[in-house]
Amino acid sequence: MAVCGYLMFGSNVQSQITLNLPTDKLSSREAKYALMVTPIVNAIKSWFPRQYNKRMFGLLISASLVISTVIVAFAVPFFATLMSLVGALLSSTVSIILPCLCYLKISCSYRKIGWEMVVICFIILMGVALAISGTYTSLVQIVGDL
Repeated sequence: MAVCGYLMFGSNVQSQITLNLPTDKLSSREAKYALMVTPIVNAIKSWFPRQYNKRMFGLLISASLVISTVIVAFAVPFFATLMSLVGALLSSTVSIILPCLCYLKISCSYRKIGWEMVVICFIILMGVALAISGTYTSLVQIVGDL
């Protein structure tokens, strides 16, 4: 596959295969969408092992996923700002706050107050401050776009 990609695109080959597709054609957009949705469809189909190999079930899952993404695309006109809001809120929570809380729970450090507890509490407070400031910035951007 890599050799074919290099022969087609030369030294301009991109690291991801979807980045090599032309951006102005509808077929390349459909191919990108299909490549991104296929793992989701397979995961949903694996939840129902009896119907996994039935063609109508797979078509139903695929069609419902496509319809739901179209509805979300029409319902949320500024999807990038919505994703920035979700990212601002969840990225600092998942990467800063939750690891500290898990460490406190696993190590039972919350029972004794010392330098370790002070540092962890400071990190948690900074994570909360980052989540609030990122969420505020995203909300200001959303309100500005309206």
